[in-house]
Amino acid sequence: MRSLLIAAVTVCVVLSGCCGNEGSYESVSPDGQWKYVSFERNYGATTGNNLQISVLPASKRLANNAGNAFTADYNHQATSFTPKAEWLSARRLLITYSAKGRVFKKELKVGPIDISYVELNNRQR
Repeated sequence: MRSLLIAAVTVCVVLSGCCGNEGSYESVSPDGQWKYVSFERNYGATTGNNLQISVLPASKRLANNAGNAFTADYNHQATSFTPKAEWLSARRLLITYSAKGRVFKKELKVGPIDISYVELNNRQR
């Protein structure tokens, strides 16, 4: 029975990805060449959504992939603060997130874009 369950999950992942990007928000860099896209990624009923951020050329569409810059979740509702991104310049992005969230990915550079981070505790919000 266990091997049947593993096979079913494998087929689901291979054929449909079992994951989906939802509720995206885009912001183009000041020079119009790059953008960040923040979105929630749904991994199915057994896990909660998490917030992800990808940095892409402005002309590209977000693929149904995980974020390439930042990934975090709400740590079993330990925080409700949604990470925020903002352009500091044409090649600098700032991402602010809660210290209570669980961070899974935190890239310092994607392509030519330098990324810096601010981790907020509860009193800073």
